[in-house]
Amino acid sequence: MAETTGLRTKFYRSDDGTTFTEIAQVASITPPQPEREVAEVDELDPPGDVRKKLPGIIDPGEVTVTLNFDPTNTGHLALEQDFRDGQARQYRIKLPNGYGWTFTGIVTSYAPQEIASGDVVQAEVTITLSGVYQFGEITN
Repeated sequence: MAETTGLRTKFYRSDDGTTFTEIAQVASITPPQPEREVAEVDELDPPGDVRKKLPGIIDPGEVTVTLNFDPTNTGHLALEQDFRDGQARQYRIKLPNGYGWTFTGIVTSYAPQEIASGDVVQAEVTITLSGVYQFGEITN
């Protein structure tokens, strides 16, 4: 069976790219959403009256992680410090089937969410990728 659910998906952080530490209490993750820019070529007499398009550069996208916020959790504190430092770090999303994304990025947002009496307190972390991600089997 090729299908899988998000249950037991893990999120990791690394300072050196070799040792990854799991970030606990992850509520949801949005994986990288890369997009390619397209340049439009205007001309007065295009073939078939169709505007020509040229492929541009790729924006590797962002990852959004929603945490069930714990102000004493070392992983949560590390992500907030990554935001304050503004330095690129390595991160990993590992699906239950052992495959996933490994990428380098900069934490561009660390945002506590609305606090309500009947909801879990959460923080949303946005990581902007600073290069190409790798997708494949994660063995460690």
